[in-house]
Amino acid sequence: MSKQFEVKTVIFDKNLNRVSQSDPIFEALFENIYTLTELNAFLAQNGMIDQKFIHKLNISGIEHHLCYHTVDKDESFEFYFFLLSDSWLIINPTGCSDITDRLTGLLNEQNIISLLKHEIKRVQRDKEAATTIIMDINHLKNINEMFGFIAGDCVLRSLAKILKENTRGSDAVGRYHGDKFVISLHKTDAHGTMQYIKKFLTALNDIEFSFNDFNFDVEVTCGVTLCKEHDTATTLLDRATKALHKAKKVTQIILNFYSN
Repeated sequence: MSKQFEVKTVIFDKNLNRVSQSDPIFEALFENIYTLTELNAFLAQNGMIDQKFIHKLNISGIEHHLCYHTVDKDESFEFYFFLLSDSWLIINPTGCSDITDRLTGLLNEQNIISLLKHEIKRVQRDKEAATTIIMDINHLKNINEMFGFIAGDCVLRSLAKILKENTRGSDAVGRYHGDKFVISLHKTDAHGTMQYIKKFLTALNDIEFSFNDFNFDVEVTCGVTLCKEHDTATTLLDRATKALHKAKKVTQIILNFYSN
């Protein structure tokens, strides 16, 4: 695990003037920024739009990326900055819903897509394998209709727990489109991906799902694709989604590497 960094803030008053800087780590980064207008221009210049990533920040020899969350308070504008290390460990002591999904505790859709974009850049730079999985819960709608949304939420939390327990710190896991999960496996080829999914399924089979004395099984379908150098997050997810749809046409889980 990489070192944990707490949330840091930059605060501006309602006159758009900078009030304080909470941590010396950021002093060099923001040393010439004194107004909110200057900060917004700086974020835009560095591609930090819609709470996405800024350039790499080297802290004590460890490279991190930066994302942020803005809070408009009565007397100030506060920017909460989150350091994401190369192990993808996100420290979020405030429970900020803009970083994680409230129900599962996984990355929310916006942030898992941001991480996919970063992983694509890694593949382009390092020429190493990486895999993206879209995992869909089979018949979750039926579970919700039969037992209620409380049961469906319990299933989502249980699967999220298994994913977190069986995913490395260098990988990323997020909730996607409600009943789906996206897993980004760093430096992982087709063989490694199969081993990962087998490990997940073994853990899933060890859980007994029940509600109001009714037992039921939970199954998943996976769409898998290898990351390519020319990919964008959109093409990567589209290809994984096509693989997922093909896998759903059969009665058992298929690891379908969609290459078109």
